Amino acid sequence: MSRPHRRFRPLPVLIMAALLMPTAGPLGAAPQAPGDLLSAAPYRASWVPSRATQAYKLHYRTPDHRGQLAEGTGLLYLPAGAPPAGGWPLVSWAHGTQGIADRCAPSVSGPYQPERDGRFLDQFLAQGYAVVAADYQGLGSPGNHAYLHVRTAARNTIDLIRASRQYLGNATLSPRWVSVGHSQGGAAALTAGHIAASYGGPSLQYRGSFTTGTPTAVELTALVMKPDNRTPNPGALNAYHAYLLDGLLQVAPQIDRVLSDTGRARVALARGQCLGELAANLEGADTGSMFTAPLTAVPGIWSVLHDYLGVPRKGFSQPLMLGHGSQDQDVPYLTTLLYAAGLALRGEPVAFRRYPVDHRGTLDAAAADGLAFVRARLEGGHFSDAAETAGLEQLLDEAR
Repeated sequence: MSRPHRRFRPLPVLIMAALLMPTAGPLGAAPQAPGDLLSAAPYRASWVPSRATQAYKLHYRTPDHRGQLAEGTGLLYLPAGAPPAGGWPLVSWAHGTQGIADRCAPSVSGPYQPERDGRFLDQFLAQGYAVVAADYQGLGSPGNHAYLHVRTAARNTIDLIRASRQYLGNATLSPRWVSVGHSQGGAAALTAGHIAASYGGPSLQYRGSFTTGTPTAVELTALVMKPDNRTPNPGALNAYHAYLLDGLLQVAPQIDRVLSDTGRARVALARGQCLGELAANLEGADTGSMFTAPLTAVPGIWSVLHDYLGVPRKGFSQPLMLGHGSQDQDVPYLTTLLYAAGLALRGEPVAFRRYPVDHRGTLDAAAADGLAFVRARLEGGHFSDAAETAGLEQLLDEAR
């Protein structure tokens, strides 16, 4: 995708901020709290959504997967016009799988699907919402990215909101926000909503989460990670497995004992290649050749997997909507439908939408529903638990 660079139109209300913080250099003494701003600078790239009249790249404090305060990066997009009274409401966008190398960060090389993601974010900008887009800690920032470690990515997305409001001020950016995400980012956005009250604190006003292609049962991947699984896989699935193993090795290095030389070589390859390249190189490979023994043979592996990958299953304070493609081969449709049904049975405020598309196509297919949900949540719309539960029951009946 290529577009000519645009001249960003500075807003009068932001002139003072630009004068005070015109460069990407450190802003005062080193901050020590999550969400503290380290630096900010105007950002220009061909993949900036067309409706963004201004864009900035921020460096900020946020925890890594060990819970230690680290550095993260992300982008802030602003809509046209002057901010309304109370500031622009915020959409915190969590991206899908890009890779685990620094060069794979969206702020470095752009989104994996730039036109699709740009269309999706443009609809929120056109509505008058600001958008923040975290790279995730260790992706384009110091440290190693722990792929699919949902709590880390969730915290990163919330801390970027804090840093953005610190940069532009509370009069420019509202405390009202929603989390939105796809694929890897779907799990991040879902978890961000779950921890919003406890982690975001009283200064932020979380309103809901909209996610697509959301992985909710990745722990079950362990069942196919065994030497006798020699079925050829699509390249993307092999890439996901390699990225995931790299992350798991960071928290449970004992997993190395069940990896073969092929498995170690594949993980090493994954550390340097972004999704498109890695998927092409691994097309048709199998999972079993990566292992000398089943992953489930590692003592305590189920606890490791649940702690690393597990998405919350109760305790949501605001409505959720999950969209999923019935032809999704990357994240099985049925696992996410059953997850949503489980939430409904526990009395959680959840909605589910099905689309007759594959994983990549879900974001476009769900765009109108996503915008309607976000508008309702940011502007005080009603959520009907009874109607959504009835819809879920019908989808479950059809799945049977």
